[in-house]
Amino acid sequence: MSFAITEGQFLTLLGSSGSGKTTTLRLIAGLEAPTSGTIHFDGCDITDVAPTHRDMRMVFQDFALFPNLSVYENVAFGLRLKSARARFPKREIDQRVRRYVDLVHLTDHLHKMPHQLSGGQKQRVALARALVTEPRVVLFDEPLGSLDANLRKAMQVELKRMHRELGRTFIYVTHDQDEAMTMSDRIVVMQNSRLLQIGSPEEIYLRPNSSAVARFIGAANIVDGQVESVDSGEAVIRLRDGSAVRAVTAGLSVSSGKPVQLMMRAENFVFDRSRSDAGVSWLSGRVAERLFLGRSVEYQVTLGESGETLSLLNQGQEIATVLRDGMLEFGIKSAHVRLLTE
Repeated sequence: MSFAITEGQFLTLLGSSGSGKTTTLRLIAGLEAPTSGTIHFDGCDITDVAPTHRDMRMVFQDFALFPNLSVYENVAFGLRLKSARARFPKREIDQRVRRYVDLVHLTDHLHKMPHQLSGGQKQRVALARALVTEPRVVLFDEPLGSLDANLRKAMQVELKRMHRELGRTFIYVTHDQDEAMTMSDRIVVMQNSRLLQIGSPEEIYLRPNSSAVARFIGAANIVDGQVESVDSGEAVIRLRDGSAVRAVTAGLSVSSGKPVQLMMRAENFVFDRSRSDAGVSWLSGRVAERLFLGRSVEYQVTLGESGETLSLLNQGQEIATVLRDGMLEFGIKSAHVRLLTE
């Protein structure tokens, strides 16, 4: 793979287990040596440069705090090592430690020991320890993986805030797509040690370049079809159950008779034909499952005899009158149908 990271960016390496995310991060950090290729930082080849000379710091998933040192001493540890070379005065070390402990909202816990802290507080100490030396690049190896759902969400907000305030380059590894979408400026989607797509969260979500990316990001329905006709930037796609869907071609080269795949997001379906415009393609299927999700209801709908099942999210729309004998009628605008040729 080959990609560039802009200074000050929050970039996330996203993929399932075994996709190569952590290996890539460790290569950037200098903790692994590449068998081929080079790594450049600020125009200089750092492939063979030791980790301690790369001006980068890593935050690990397991915190890696010194159990015999207080919060203050854990955060100050890296500065004191650096002070042996840069000769920081004690006063400056103290000021920096207090500044970054305050940044992660742990001022009241300054003299506590790690065993007296919660999981989220330990992670904040690890973050402050990485930031206090003011590296140009901070690397994160799934640092929120061991936290509960509510704490993860709170830490995501904190990380985004700190990135905005400090302006440093953050490179983050996760398999959690929501985490990547929430925090990142750009996302690198990886699979089997390959880069599938790189772009902003909006680009990755709305314009995936392959079915592999579409399946990994968000609740995507991927169905097979065949191009029936193409006219004025729109294609009519015939699905396996015989129904037809209109899709915007978005510059893709498609022609009649060509097999394609369609991506339709679960949240983009509509259920009220009387309120929809002429650009909506209407389908019907039998409801296999109804799942109450709190703010929305998910329907698993099987299309005809093809056996293909679509996930549909109903976010407050009234559809009781549309359900007849277990059948559901639903539509989708052509602009919300993404053609996939890979």
